[in-house]
Amino acid sequence: MIKAVLFDLDNTLLDFLTFKKETARAAATAMVKQGLPATEVQAYGKIFSVYDEKGIEYQKTFYEVVKQYDLEINLAEKIQQAGILAYLQRKSEVLRPYPTVKPTLKKLREKGLKLGIISDAPRNKAWQRLIITGLENEFGFVITHSDTQEFKPHPSAFILALKKLGVLPDAVLFVGDNPSRDIKGAKAVGMRTCLARYGQMFKSNDVADYEIEKFEDLLKAIR
Repeated sequence: MIKAVLFDLDNTLLDFLTFKKETARAAATAMVKQGLPATEVQAYGKIFSVYDEKGIEYQKTFYEVVKQYDLEINLAEKIQQAGILAYLQRKSEVLRPYPTVKPTLKKLREKGLKLGIISDAPRNKAWQRLIITGLENEFGFVITHSDTQEFKPHPSAFILALKKLGVLPDAVLFVGDNPSRDIKGAKAVGMRTCLARYGQMFKSNDVADYEIEKFEDLLKAIR
């Protein structure tokens, strides 16, 4: 019997990919407007090249883009800060949960299920996203990369979650979009697993116990 449901954050609860695309587009436009010697398409491509090389959570993305052009220091700073500010403004406009997330979470709590998050995001970024999307009070706890210094599928975050829940692993359902991180990691500690197909970006041989095409399908999986 399922007593708790744990969630990945990005691309499982939040439409993270749309958010990253829209903020990169806004930043590219602002940087070119302030003098970056590139087209908006080129600047957008360079932003995602940094994400590909350094990781989607990298904190100096716009610095890495600007430094490629060897610009005068004040011009470089102006362009970088224009990108950062455009990114932050667009972030609050476009970062949203997937449809039906909040009502579905409410129904899960009404069933008496404990809810939590395990995210590879840094603590500050995870909480920013939860507050922007109005999900900050929906979960009993939030475990981030800052808590364990390990990325999924490493077992440390899953084991920490089990300690917080105080239930056996097979009474926990983990929901995530990344088979090789979320599904593999949860399965390794004995949790049941559910693949969020709507947010899936990566293929893998790691097969989940359940798959859902929409967030609200989770209610059927639990039944």
